[in-house]
Amino acid sequence: METTATTLRNRLLNRARLRHLHVFVKIAELQTVKRASDAVGISQPTATQALADLEQLLEAPLFLRHSRGMSLTVVGAALLPLARRSLGLIDDTATQAAALIQGSNMVVRVAAISAAIGGPLGRAVPEFVRKYPDVLVQLQEVDAARQAALVADADVDCAVCRVPAVLPDGWCFTPVWKDRFAIIAGPAHPFIRKRRIGMDELLSATWLVTPTSISSRAVFDAFFALAPSSVRKYNVLTASPVMVWNLLTQEPLLALLPLSIVARLVESGQLVEIAWSERLPIHEIGILAPGQGRRPALDRFVDFLQQSARG
Repeated sequence: METTATTLRNRLLNRARLRHLHVFVKIAELQTVKRASDAVGISQPTATQALADLEQLLEAPLFLRHSRGMSLTVVGAALLPLARRSLGLIDDTATQAAALIQGSNMVVRVAAISAAIGGPLGRAVPEFVRKYPDVLVQLQEVDAARQAALVADADVDCAVCRVPAVLPDGWCFTPVWKDRFAIIAGPAHPFIRKRRIGMDELLSATWLVTPTSISSRAVFDAFFALAPSSVRKYNVLTASPVMVWNLLTQEPLLALLPLSIVARLVESGQLVEIAWSERLPIHEIGILAPGQGRRPALDRFVDFLQQSARG
């Protein structure tokens, strides 16, 4: 008889354990049962049995065994993201429960782009926590694509971002903070001694560029699209603010970035803004949140961010 989705669901609810998922994910990451059992903190025979139990419950092999270790089957590869999501929910539950037990009465889950965290949100969150010590701010840094998935899955209460191409149903976007593009370099770059630079000098430089998934890359490509010669690019693609700082301070590179991403580093002198005449358009940073039915913690957070921007 064919095994239906309902049969599998009931079987997993009745007989599967979180340990099964934990072992499955660790084997996928580490590719051997021995390393996975050490990471989980159980014996190798126990881990082997947990995997066998899960494969029996699903009626499908999750790994291919070979001399170099273990690799995922088609079924295993398809189920791995779901197992990780389930374990992530357990992590979130433990984090929020601990905070509530220890004195936080409310939780607000926030997804924010790097530009927000490096700039206005980084300034506002400490003030919010001081004013509302009973609210736990659960903050994660995400790009626009990941943010959309978190909103769609109701895994966050709001996002601090630029206006999305499509607003989720029932959600609204409120612009809060202005931003601008800037050319950024390390404090030892020879251009910092110039009062202003022109296109010839920009074309002579080596540039650290972001991946195409980041909006600043499209602006960079459009800015140099009509240049008489090609632009020399550094052989690293990164959107990590920490890596950007690391590379700009070690190499004579330029980067075109939203100023908000590196505002604190520029203010402290760890990075420097290069003087130039162009002003490229960029969307404001704002708050994406449900229009109705918001919990009190979210209302407090949104109101505070808007008030802090006006102040």
